[in-house]
Amino acid sequence: MPYFLNSITSVNQFTKTTKEKYFVDKSELIERMNELVGTASQYVCITRPRRFGKTINAMMLACYYSKNADFKKLFDKLEISKSDSYLKHLNKHNVIYMTMNELPKPNCSYEEFIENYVKDLAEDLIDSYHDLKIDKSKPLSKIFSQVYNETNEGFIFIIDEWDYIFNNNLFELEDRENFLQFLKDLLKGKPYVELAYMTGVLPIAKYSSGSALNMFKEYNILNDKKYYKYFGFTLEETKKLCAKQNEITFEELKNWYDGYKTYSGDDIFNPRSVVYALSDGICQSYWTNTGPMDEISYYIENNVEEVRNDIVQMASGIPVNIHLEGYSAEQINLNTRDEILSAMTVYGFLSYHDETLTIPNKELRMKFDYALKNHQMGEISKLVLKSNWTNVNRLDRKSRTEIV
Repeated sequence: MPYFLNSITSVNQFTKTTKEKYFVDKSELIERMNELVGTASQYVCITRPRRFGKTINAMMLACYYSKNADFKKLFDKLEISKSDSYLKHLNKHNVIYMTMNELPKPNCSYEEFIENYVKDLAEDLIDSYHDLKIDKSKPLSKIFSQVYNETNEGFIFIIDEWDYIFNNNLFELEDRENFLQFLKDLLKGKPYVELAYMTGVLPIAKYSSGSALNMFKEYNILNDKKYYKYFGFTLEETKKLCAKQNEITFEELKNWYDGYKTYSGDDIFNPRSVVYALSDGICQSYWTNTGPMDEISYYIENNVEEVRNDIVQMASGIPVNIHLEGYSAEQINLNTRDEILSAMTVYGFLSYHDETLTIPNKELRMKFDYALKNHQMGEISKLVLKSNWTNVNRLDRKSRTEIV
């Protein structure tokens, strides 16, 4: 059984998802990728907050492109089947599908981590091209080049959670730099790369020209007006899902899970939360990712006083006006107001549009309220609680004055 090359078992969650009651068809993304296969624009990186459909879409692409598979019956039912390019690429390519969050053992070193991928990739190529004399001790890029030169077969690389190493405290700055070099050596400028599609939460770099991965065109929540509708649920998609049941109104869903904005200003809902709410018949907080909030809280409390004031303002219901330009995944420390607020937006804790920053919806307001009430944000808790109390007193005084 292959590890990463045309491995269907690793992506079968997509086929299961298409059978669910609240499945939303995002297969038009395939047509957009078909436009890039074999072109000079074949490097794409999509970054979004967690639970916005990145992994399912990556699995969908792998199912569609992978050789030695037959998914025609599945994709015939989806929107991509209406595209002129549908049959041209359907199950016609060698696909390397990797999720970069697999540790060979707990507390492993970087060398053990990366060797786990290198060894298995080499084994896949040796098994699939057993007629070639492949020396598995050679660098991976040399092996891929040999296969390409001797067979004229290229590869589509689909890499999910590319930024795992940047979110894991196991790895040091040097490890992260080595990982970027690994991806560069494997992908950059290689004729065997027909398409390289990566997803993650963190941006590759604030300025792509300074990154080892500057061949990627990156689309994040701050700049994407091309692929935005394929990640998260649009207003119309959420309305259609809501119509499939009669326990929750669309207004409830909108209050709880709307609030994210695309670059163009369109509403985007958190898909995981919407599906869970409709399935359970109740709107509540389904946000389970606590790690980044704890980390960002540390930066807020220890670096920039301006950010603390911004949090007080937004938690009190007042938007913050700011121009965000982002930051780099390579940055170990976030030192400026722009970097910290950009990180909170990238992780999905804040919503940014038209140079306005807000806490997006009720689900996230509850997240902030919980952190504040339990003093997980230290001095910020005191500031917000004091601010809210002041606002209550001000409103109370205003009400008494109007009565008099």
